[in-house]
Formats: sequence, C-alpha cells, structure tokens
Amino acid sequence: MQGNARFRSGNFRGSSRSSNRSVPIPLEPLKEGHRMDPQERTFLEAAERGDKHSMMRCLQEKGKVNVNCTNIIGRSAIQIAVDNENVEIVEMLLQQESIKIGDALLYAIREGVYRIVEMLIDHPSITRGMLGGDWMQYKSTGEESSDYPPDISPVILAAHCNQFEILQLLLSRGAKIDKPHALICSCQRCKKELADDSLRHSLLRIHTYRALSSPAWISLTSSDPVLTAFKLSWELEHLAMRENEFKDSYAELSEQCKKYSCDLLNQCRSSEEVIAVLNRETDSDDEEDDYYVDTENITLSRLKLALKYEQKQFVAHPHCQQLLASIWYNGLPGWRKRNVATKTIMIVSLIALMPVMATYYLILPRSRIGQLLRTPFMKFMYHSASFGVFLFLLILVSTKGGNSTEDSTDARHRSRQMQRGPPPTPLEWLIVFYVLGFIWGECKQLWDEGLKAYVRQWWNWLDFIMLSLYLATFSLRLVAFTHSLDQDVFGPTYLDRTDWPDADPTLISEGVFAIANVFSFARIIFLFQANYQLGPLQISLGCMLIDIGKFMFIFFLVITSFACGLNQLYYYYSNDVVSSRSLASLNTTDAIETTAEPAGDFENAFYPYMTLFWSLFGLTQLSTVRDGDMQPYTKLVGEILLMVYHTMAVIVLVNMLIAMMSNSFQEIEDHADREWKFARSKLWMGYFDEGCTLPPPFNLIISPKSIYYCLRKLKNMFWSCKAPEESENSRRKSVAEGTIKVWRKMSVKCGLRAWFRDVMRRLVSRYIHHWKKQLRQDGVNEDDLLEIKQDISSLRYELREDRRRADARAASHMESLRHEILRSLHNSGHGPAPRPPRHDIVQGGRDSPPPSEPSASDFDFMKRDIIQGLRSEIREMTRELLAQNPPRSAVDSSLALASTDLYQTHLYTQL
Repeated sequence: MQGNARFRSGNFRGSSRSSNRSVPIPLEPLKEGHRMDPQERTFLEAAERGDKHSMMRCLQEKGKVNVNCTNIIGRSAIQIAVDNENVEIVEMLLQQESIKIGDALLYAIREGVYRIVEMLIDHPSITRGMLGGDWMQYKSTGEESSDYPPDISPVILAAHCNQFEILQLLLSRGAKIDKPHALICSCQRCKKELADDSLRHSLLRIHTYRALSSPAWISLTSSDPVLTAFKLSWELEHLAMRENEFKDSYAELSEQCKKYSCDLLNQCRSSEEVIAVLNRETDSDDEEDDYYVDTENITLSRLKLALKYEQKQFVAHPHCQQLLASIWYNGLPGWRKRNVATKTIMIVSLIALMPVMATYYLILPRSRIGQLLRTPFMKFMYHSASFGVFLFLLILVSTKGGNSTEDSTDARHRSRQMQRGPPPTPLEWLIVFYVLGFIWGECKQLWDEGLKAYVRQWWNWLDFIMLSLYLATFSLRLVAFTHSLDQDVFGPTYLDRTDWPDADPTLISEGVFAIANVFSFARIIFLFQANYQLGPLQISLGCMLIDIGKFMFIFFLVITSFACGLNQLYYYYSNDVVSSRSLASLNTTDAIETTAEPAGDFENAFYPYMTLFWSLFGLTQLSTVRDGDMQPYTKLVGEILLMVYHTMAVIVLVNMLIAMMSNSFQEIEDHADREWKFARSKLWMGYFDEGCTLPPPFNLIISPKSIYYCLRKLKNMFWSCKAPEESENSRRKSVAEGTIKVWRKMSVKCGLRAWFRDVMRRLVSRYIHHWKKQLRQDGVNEDDLLEIKQDISSLRYELREDRRRADARAASHMESLRHEILRSLHNSGHGPAPRPPRHDIVQGGRDSPPPSEPSASDFDFMKRDIIQGLRSEIREMTRELLAQNPPRSAVDSSLALASTDLYQTHLYTQL
C-alpha cells in the first residue's frame, strides 16, 4: 500500500514536472528562440552588432539564409539596421532581390536619417502611392506591425515627427495627406468605415489631424501658415467639444496650432514684417492680386481674424501689442512717457473742449484737429466722456430735483408724482437725444462689422438690451401721455398713485426705466478692460457669471423638486381647501378661523419657489412648516424636507458655486496678462476703423462730410450698373482707404501677394532654423548612447575583418615569394625545379616520373645568396641614411650598426 502510494505520488510529481516543461504560453507574444535556424540567428545577431562581413558570408553561402527572417520580437535584419542607423548594411540588404522593406521605412523616418529614407523610397517595391494613402492597403496585405497601426503612412509619420527634410522629400515624390471629412458627413465611404470599425475610423481622424496640425506640414504645404493655423485650431476646438471621447487629443492639437502661429510671429524682426502678418486683407489664397497696396495704411484684417478665432496667445504677443499701442496712441507722441498728473490735466482739458472740437470737426473734418479727433485714443476718450455725461443725467433724473420742471417746490413735485402720463422734462429730452445717438452708433457698427461679428461680442448684447429698454420706456411714456389727453376713457390725469390701475403705462415705464438704468451703470465695467489692474477683475467677473448660469440650472432642478414636494404636502391645508370643507360641514365662523393659519407659503405653485429661495438667506422662518392646524406627521415630513433642502442648497450647492467661481478666478489669474491683453485688443479694435468719430449726441448732426460720402455712394451705385469692373476697382480702393495710418512709413511698393509670400518665406525659414537649433541643444538621450554603442561595435568588427584580411594578404605574399625564389633557382640551374602541386601529379597519370626535390646543399646556397643580397642592399641604404643624417656620437653609430645587424638576423629567421 505504501509502495503504491509512493509510486502514485512519484508519478504525480514526475508528470507535473513534465507538464510544466511542455505547457505552452497561452498568447505566445514572442517567437521561440531555440527553434530558430542557427544560420538565421547568426545573421540577425550580426545585423544587431553591425557586422556587415558576417552578414555577407551568410548570404553568400550555399544554404543561403532568408534575408527577411525575423528575430524573437519579429524584427527583420533591415529593420534592425535602420533602427541602428547603419547605412552600409541597409545599402547591402537593399541589393538583395527578395528583400521586403515593411516598417523599415517608418523606422528610418522616425530616426530622421535622410540618406536611408532616400534609399528606401528609391527601391522598386515602394511606389508613389504607398507614401501616402495606399500605405494602408499595403500594410493590410502583410503582417501586422507592433510598432505602428496600418493607417500611419510614411508622410503622416514624417509630419508627426516634424522631420522637415524627410517630409519635403516625400512631398517631392508625390506624397499627400487627404483631409478627413466633416464629422457630420454621411457619404458612403464614411458610412462604411463607421460600420466596419468606428474606433479605427476615429483613430484615423486623430492621426490625420495630428499630421495636418504639425508645424512641419503647415510650413511646407501652406502659402499662408498663419491663416491655416487659425482655421485648423478653430476646427479642432469644435471637434473637441463634439467628440468628447478624444477631447484631450483634439485640445492638445489645437494648442499646438496656436503655439505655431505665435512662434511664426515671434520670428518677425521689424515692424514691416509684423504689418505683413497682421495686414493680410483676404482669407483666400486663390484671389488674384493685380493691384498695388499703399503699405502706409493698414487694416489689421488678420488681427481681426485672430480675435474672431480667439487666438489669445497670438493677440497677446509682444510684437502684436507693440504695433497696436503704436496705432492707439497715434497723434499723441510721448503720451506714454508722461506722468499721471500731466495726463490727468490733459484729459480734463480735452474733455472740457469737447463741444468746441466737435463743432470744429463738423466744419473742417480734414484739418489737423480733425485728424487728431480721428485717432483711436481720442475717440475712446470722447466716447467714454459722453457716456459719463449720460450717466450723470440719469442720476439727475432719478433724484427729486431732476424730476421738477421750472420750480422745485414740494407742491409741484407732488403734483408730478400724481400725474399720469407727464410730459418729458428738459433732462429727459437730453436723455432721449443721447439714446438716439447710441442707437445710431450701434446701427453703424452693425453695418460695418456685420451681424455675425456684432453678435459675437457680449457687450453688444448689453448695449442692445439697454437701448431696447430705453426704447420701451419712451414708447410707454408716449402711450401714457396720449392716455392723459383722453380723460373720459382712461380716467383722470391727476390721481393718487395708490389708486392707479395695475397696468398703468406710467408705472410700467418707470419699472422698465429703472432696469435700463441698472444696465447703463453696469456698462461701465466694459471700460475697465483698458486698465491693467481692473481688466483681469472684469474678465473674472464675466467668467463667474457663466458659472452662475451653470449653477442656476442645477439649482433650479433642486428647488423644483423640493417645491413640488412641499406644495403637494401642504396643498390640502391651504385656506381655499380647508375653508370650503369647513363651510360644507360646519358652516360656522369658528371653523374658518381655526384653519386660517396653515402654511400659506405653499398654497400655490409659485409661492414654494419664493419661500425656498429666500430661505437661502435666512429670511424664512421655521413657523412656515410648523404653525397651522396640521397633523403632526405632516409637520414632521415638512421639517425633514426643509432640513434636507437646506443641507443640499446651503452646504452643497452654494459651496459648489463658490468653488466654481474660485476656479474661474484662479484660471484667469494664472493667465492674467494674456487675458487682459486679449480683452483690451478687442476694445481697441472697435476704435481703429473709420467712422463714429463724434460721440453721442453729436453724431446725430449731419455733417458736410456725410453728405459728400452719401453723394459719392450714390454715384458709385449708378456707375456700378454700367461698368461692373469700375465698381470692383472702387471697392478695392475703399478697402485701402478705410484704414488707420501708421506712425512709420514703409518704402515697400510691390504686389501684396508677392510681398506677403516673401515675408512668410523668411519667417518659415527662420522658424525651421530655430527648431533645428533647439534639437541640437537638447541633451544626449538613451537613443543617442545606443547609436554610439552600435557604431563602436560596427567599427570593431570592421577592424577585425581588416586585420584578418591583412594577415591573409601577408601569408599569401610570403607564399608567392617562396615560389618565386624556387622558380628562379630552377631557371638558373642551381637546383631542380620546384615540386608541382599534388593534383598535377594525379592528373599527369601513372607513367609520368615524379620531379626531384632540392637537396640540403641547394637550400644552403639559396639562403646564403639571399642573405648576401639583402645585406648589400641594407648596407647601401644605411650609408645613404647616415650620409643624410650623420650620427652625433660614436654611440649612435654603433647603435645604428647593431640595429642593422639585428634586423638582418630577424629577416634571416623569418626566411
């Protein structure tokens, strides 16, 4: 029994050991090295070491090794050589007929070896289409690569790695990248790719956009790199919002495009180049440029496009801000160098002279003072001063003295308070003129900028709401005044306010006017963007308002849920329900009085919202859910709901709102300078264009210049019907005229397209050199050390092979010398002929006698003859050397002779 048990246990252990040795790996990610052919292993190890000669011997032997064999991790010899940047081995392997390049081209592009890439793409197996879109079909037919997916073509990888030279080589060979279709595209190709594999379709889009957004691709393929970077970053931002699964990837690519445009602007070295970048007039590269542009005038069209696409880094760049500041303070030289006191005195003096200067401008708009008023800073100052006067008028109208007409007696004031539809006072008439001036200015701005550009600016919405409220106020006051004229229909004019109708037009106009005043004073925050200290705070406030809007949506859901619950709980205890039940049952006054104290704050659908809202600020008493003739269970449930509401709203939601606002403030604070400069630039650009020189209400006055422009416009419209080409030329001239003159004149007179392309070519060239310089300045990494190790190993095997060849050549030379000596002795008759090779004897036949071998005396005679000849030659050479370089002493001469004898003895021993 014990033996059988031991036998069984021994068998079990033995079987377990054998099973451990034979159980295969489930996935088998690597090849089994012991099953590889020894010759293939030697061949691949030689490729790894850089031993070119061993590889050549493996390829030249009878059992020729497979040149496409792979090692344990699936890498072929050419891939190993390319990864090690061994040009000689790659050149040798490409001469083999059955070589398969595979991912070796991608490895060469990744390593950035231009020579290897050029050799690989010149191979007959690589076609032009395989460099681009056909690479996917080529990879689908072969073995799957572990390094790169099949949608990574050579040109895409070169763009990913920013290999400028290699990418230019591929483009010259016809490689291209097809831009992905729109996300909402419903063509047959997109439908098929989505149906086959949606993940692969999304990854292909990301890889393609990563290539299109690379600096190398934009620099080498776009004639307007700045515009390309703007549009691509804007498109990637929209893709990040719509494809949330890959939001981080698209956002990173968008930031890369923004950084590239800033780097190009950073390469500008003069104001001329900055203006060339910012003054690009057209967005289309296909438009023919057959006219000349006066570079003294600029429109900053490209800067407006940067504001449209929210390129904050580009707009906040020092080069861009320096040009903007130069244009902003044009006409006021040295303004920025003056102290605060001087600036304040000058501003107060100019504001005091505003009516005089406005009148002068209306009469002589082209004069020197007129040109000064057209500068951006003067327009901003006068518009701000005009708005300040408007706010002062609002304050006067809102006070007791502003509402009186001729006298300010209390009786007169009380009579106006009781009057329905009072006529406007002089101050109110001034406000009417100011509002009309603001409306006219907004209409001109809407006409110049267009609806889309006007809507994108949030302060235009603020102006629209403010002016709409004022127009509603004026309309209601007009309706109320017309009602006061017909007392028979609408009642008496003078009446106590408590007796006025609820929907009286005067009451509604006063409420609307109060709301409009709030928006008017809130518009002052818009002017804070011009100040460095207040600008970031104003931007933070705008972001916080957005956070509050998000919070209010969640808060509305929470308050709605609790309001519905409390309303349903206390609905049956409301005054109407309990009173009706009491009247039906008891019909007594006591029952009504006992039920008159329920929770009245929850008796309809609107009151619960108000009660719960004011409870956030502690203005709701606990008695709202406790007092009243209610059941104890109802009171308990009501208190629990109110307690949970306060916990959710006060502790959770309010603190969440505080955290959101703190986060927004911190984000703005981290990039305060960039955010402020971007916001200030948007403010400044509103005053750079022509028009709206005079502030309200002076802009309501029709000037002679306006009449002249109107007549010229009518003339152009008349001629446009007859000659469309002339109208096109006039349109182009108007574009050049609607500009602001720069403080510095430039002497460039050439076509706009040629000038712009020349500047862009210089900027891109500098950017590429700067990129290469940064790569050279980077530290040595592990890859560089491995390449050095590979070069040293390859050099060692080269030296070893050269030494072996040298030894073989020396042995062959000595053998040939011996045969020559023997042959010479045979010819001179001193001895028999040298012995022929053995195969000659065999081939000669049986009857041919074997040749006689030289005797010992013949060898002695040959040695003496050779030694004597060598000695004589060495003596002659020694005499010549001594004659040229005489020895300094007898010791040197003896050493020379000794060395000569030693050399002769050594030579004799070798022979």
